Amino acid sequence: MSASNFDPIVFPIGKYTPVGQFNRLQINEWIAEVDQLPTLLAKLSSQFKESFLDSSLRSGAWTIRQLIHHIADSHHHAYTRFKWTLTENEPMIKAYDEKAWSALSDATAPIQLSLDHLSSVHRKWVFLLEKMNENDFSKRFQHPETKSFHFLYDYLGVYAWHGNHHLAQIKEAFARFNQN
Repeated sequence: MSASNFDPIVFPIGKYTPVGQFNRLQINEWIAEVDQLPTLLAKLSSQFKESFLDSSLRSGAWTIRQLIHHIADSHHHAYTRFKWTLTENEPMIKAYDEKAWSALSDATAPIQLSLDHLSSVHRKWVFLLEKMNENDFSKRFQHPETKSFHFLYDYLGVYAWHGNHHLAQIKEAFARFNQN
């Protein structure tokens, strides 16, 4: 992760920097982070009041509720993309419109639905990740918008970062909310 040239409100932990090669120690750290995310998010969110859930992360941004639903949706996609990549030869993954998804009615649902979903998806994903070897992590997929290829070892890093990134955003928003 890089700490330079970023907005600390938008990117409180910096931006993700690809590692560029397989590194088992790094993979194990990321698997642990993916494994811990649902518990950390559930523990943090147990302190939230409805008024906080329906407040925006920052001006013009999603609400905290939408963000929690986004994390579950996004990580569900990541798990599916891993399975496609492990079972197909350099598949073209399916992209989705995150903003449109966040405007659907289920983005107003109780967050417990997404917390439960995230926990289930992560348990299955971590089980899969722990069984993967270097050859598996070195498989890649193609993104339909950029046409670029992505190795699963780097994609795991993206999603470990993604979870930590949004968790940090929510923590900072919660601290600001409680100061007002």
